Amino acid sequence: MDLWFQRGAAWASKKGCKKAEALDRQSVKNITVIRHGAIGDQVVTRVFIQEAKRFFPNAKITLSLVNTHAYGAPTDIVDSVHMVHKKIDGQKTSIMQRFKEIKSLKNQDIIFDLAGTSIAKWISLLCGAKLCIGYPYREIENIFYDVTVKRSDMVLETENMLHQLYILGAKTQRPFDYGYEDYGVEEENPYIVYFTSASNEGKTWPKEHFIALGEKMAEAYPQYQHRFLDGLHAHEKVDDIVASLSQYTNVAKQEVLAYEEAMRFLARAKMAISNDTGVRNMAVAVNTPTLGIFFATIPYRYWPRDGMHEIAFTGEKQIPTSEYVFEVSSHHLRKIENEH
Repeated sequence: MDLWFQRGAAWASKKGCKKAEALDRQSVKNITVIRHGAIGDQVVTRVFIQEAKRFFPNAKITLSLVNTHAYGAPTDIVDSVHMVHKKIDGQKTSIMQRFKEIKSLKNQDIIFDLAGTSIAKWISLLCGAKLCIGYPYREIENIFYDVTVKRSDMVLETENMLHQLYILGAKTQRPFDYGYEDYGVEEENPYIVYFTSASNEGKTWPKEHFIALGEKMAEAYPQYQHRFLDGLHAHEKVDDIVASLSQYTNVAKQEVLAYEEAMRFLARAKMAISNDTGVRNMAVAVNTPTLGIFFATIPYRYWPRDGMHEIAFTGEKQIPTSEYVFEVSSHHLRKIENEH
């Protein structure tokens, strides 16, 4: 295989170029994709795996995970799973055990590191793959790989991952294929989903803003149910928000759902409104239009520009007002209704 890049976009060692040239795409038999991250990271990885399966039609795909970040991992679309345990029964595992599990991955033709964690780097370095491709955060990290692709905050993360296939000459399809079934949309009792928390407080739009938005949306769009999705953890609970909106008969709480049920629930929604969080990535993956609220994180890395997804982002590092988010939400909802 040839490497397709120009200076600045990627890097390859001389040895890496020769390793790539020695591989034939049709003869590649074993590929590992390394992904360590929360549910949102796991969901977007599905696109990469689907495209890798197309580009390497004769290869078996292994997904390499750490057990502390395996929830929602796309194990249903790979051939096998390689697991490194960071904790067992709440206790940290030993370095020796981790290295033993790392080195249990053998006979790989290509490793794609989509994680960039320390464990991922050691997997890339020690597992003896014929070709290793990864993301370096610093140039010195190139020592772990044969080929590296630059990561950008200005490029959609899903697209950035696919660059590791582009450099080998892959042609990928649009729209993205996440490998989920088509759940359809709820027509009889249409609803809009709201998810009010995020992975950390700094990315979380204030609850009083969500309450104000809920009031405005419930009044302006009585034809929709406005469903506030409960989360697993204490800071993700929405009882106080829903209680503050109890005067609106079209506002309700949605209890915590198991992963597959949550995907179906999100898929059948008219729109999902949330912070920069994994739930929004889940909604994107099942083709539900989204409105993301961004003010602490750079939005371009998580904003698919296909017309189905919009962001409430002022361009300033300030928390958007409820009036502004309502204006953007209303405009996006009208666009969705007109197009569908």
